[in-house]
Amino acid sequence: MSTSDSKNSRIYSFGKENFSAFLPVDVKPVFYRNWVTNGENNKTFKIFKDAYDDSPTNASIINGYISYIFAEGLIDKGGINIDKYISQEDTQLAIADLKMYGGFSLQVIWNKNESNRKPLRVEYMPIYKLGINYEQTTNVVDGYWFSYDWENKYKYKPTFYPKFTGTYIEGQNLEVLYVRRPTSEPFFPIPDYLSGVNWARMEGEIANSGYNYFRNTLSELTVVNVNNGYIEDEELAQQKANKMREDVTGSDKSGRVLVRFNDTAEDAIVIDRIAPSEMSQHNVFYSEEAERMLIKAHSAPPILFSGSNSGSGFSSNADEREIALKDLYRRNINPFRLTFLNGVYEVFKLIDDNIKLDFKDFETEDKLDVVEPEDKI
Repeated sequence: MSTSDSKNSRIYSFGKENFSAFLPVDVKPVFYRNWVTNGENNKTFKIFKDAYDDSPTNASIINGYISYIFAEGLIDKGGINIDKYISQEDTQLAIADLKMYGGFSLQVIWNKNESNRKPLRVEYMPIYKLGINYEQTTNVVDGYWFSYDWENKYKYKPTFYPKFTGTYIEGQNLEVLYVRRPTSEPFFPIPDYLSGVNWARMEGEIANSGYNYFRNTLSELTVVNVNNGYIEDEELAQQKANKMREDVTGSDKSGRVLVRFNDTAEDAIVIDRIAPSEMSQHNVFYSEEAERMLIKAHSAPPILFSGSNSGSGFSSNADEREIALKDLYRRNINPFRLTFLNGVYEVFKLIDDNIKLDFKDFETEDKLDVVEPEDKI
């Protein structure tokens, strides 16, 4: 599309046709010769990580969920020291991946006792660094490929690890347990807040726009034109320009300086300042809307996660907050815990059949009348 105000001024504007169903990310796997990745070089995982890094609201909600799910740590109901088999830090990292990406992975390390072969312990493995080994002739996923950086996989060559099946594979002392939230996708996990990714992107763009607005408008620019003083020698011109910059900026070297050596005065640089528009009401609206939509996408009670709380006070509305917290546990926290506990069940059953895993709630949540997940472990 072209618009024109005069014969010497033309502005061109182009729109983008979207033929997708408005999904925020392309979740289609990419097949290579030896592995399958979550988008090209596992880029789909990076989309979720960027949505966390760039959006304060999204990061705050995810961090809140991780804190509620992990609470005071993973325990055994019978008093067995779970730290011998998985560290609390590794548990937190796995929960973070479960919430952020929709799944997690653990390294299962087998002991070397041939007469009593069983898993020795499990350790965290970043799910976003894993590709899948898919045997196309049998339609079976039989292992995983780990690369520190899939964008640079020729330097960080992918390493194959077999899939944990509960049965020891001769010669393999390390296997990978891969756990996902329920999803119809054949290979990779999908986070529960998928519909909110575009809102997280929007919030990040608004923040970046505001940062650049203040950074560019509050930084002074000094233009020094040296007329009839053109210098042919580039090195000498650079030296003189540096000296002029020191003269006009002082000891703190603050502000930006542009030095131009001109043949004539007519060659002098003229700076036309185009003042950026003030932060408009549109940005305020979309920032608030992004917060609301992200809370919806995470299915989070607004009173617990909204920055404004819509006028609800912490003390005056204690009953409402307690009801919201109970609802959060029923609808979100317990299902996430159940996914984690069911996912590691087969490993810990082999380590010690007496282990009954659970998460220890914060003291204040111990007294809540919450619906406990099915006691499978």
